[in-house]
Amino acid sequence: MLPTWNDLELHAVDLHFHVGTARPEENSMLDVVSYAVATGRRVICLTDHWWKFTRTPNKPQPHYAPTLEGYRRFAADANEMRAMFPDVCLLFGPEVGFGSFGSEELGQAFAVPGVDMFLGEPGGAPAGMHLGDYLIAGLEGIARCRDRFGRPGVLVHPIRAAIKHVCGDAGPGPLHPKTPQFEPLDSFADPLARVEELLDVNIGRLADACIRLDVPVEINMLDFKRVLAHNHQSFAERYLFFYRTLIERGVQIVLGSDWHNLVDGEPTAFFPAMLLGMKPRDMRFLEHWLGPRPPD
Repeated sequence: MLPTWNDLELHAVDLHFHVGTARPEENSMLDVVSYAVATGRRVICLTDHWWKFTRTPNKPQPHYAPTLEGYRRFAADANEMRAMFPDVCLLFGPEVGFGSFGSEELGQAFAVPGVDMFLGEPGGAPAGMHLGDYLIAGLEGIARCRDRFGRPGVLVHPIRAAIKHVCGDAGPGPLHPKTPQFEPLDSFADPLARVEELLDVNIGRLADACIRLDVPVEINMLDFKRVLAHNHQSFAERYLFFYRTLIERGVQIVLGSDWHNLVDGEPTAFFPAMLLGMKPRDMRFLEHWLGPRPPD
C-alpha cells in the first residue's frame, strides 16, 4: 500500500536520491533503489545531475553516456522501478543547475515520460553577488521552469557554499575545518544579524521570495553531515537557526539525503528535521502525490 499522511514518518521522505551516474559501477539501479526501500524510504525522488548528460565529463562516466540519449535511457530505467516497488511513492526528476534554467536544451529534460518534479541546484554565487541574492534569482528560475513545464521544483542545499567556506568541503585534511568554533548565538544581542552575516544571506528576503514564488527549500543531509564531520557545533547551531527562521516565516521545507553511493550511505534528513520540531504533515509539497493533508 502506498504511504499516506496517516502513516508517513520523517525518515521515510527522501526527495534527493541519486541513482544514475553516481552509483557504483558494479551496482544496478535496482540495487540502489532496493537499498533505499530497505532503509525505510517510502517517498523517494530518483535523480541525477542534468549536467551529467549535457557536458563532456573529465573522467569516465558509468552506466549512461553523457548525451541526451543517455538521459533518456536513465529516465526509462528510473520509470521501470515504479512497477517493482508498488508500495513506494517513487518519483523521478532531474537536478538542474541554476545556469541551465535559461538554456534551450532544458526542455528535453522534461520531454521524457515520467518526470514528476525537479531539483534546483545552486553553486557558489558569482563574484560580487551576495549568496542571498543569487538564491533569490535561482528561486525565480525554479518558478519559471515550474510554470513552463508544469512540474513542481525545490531549492536544494541552499547554503552549501557557506558550509564549504566556513567548515570546509568533504573529507579530512590540514586545512579543515577552515574556521574555529564561534561563540554561542545566545551570547549576541542580535543572533539573526550574526547568522545572516556569516551565511551572506538576508534570511527574511529569502523567506519572502520562497513564499511569493511557492518554492520549497530542502534540508540536505549531506550538507548537515559535512558540518558534523568537521565537528563544527557552532555552525550546526547556525545551520539550524537558518532553517528555524525559514520555518517560522512560513517557508515550506522538504527532506533530501543527497545519497550518492552504497559505500558511505546517507540517512534521510530526519535528524535535523527532528531537532527543528518538524512533522511529516509539515511537508505540504507532498500533497502533489499524497493528496490533501487531513485536518488536525
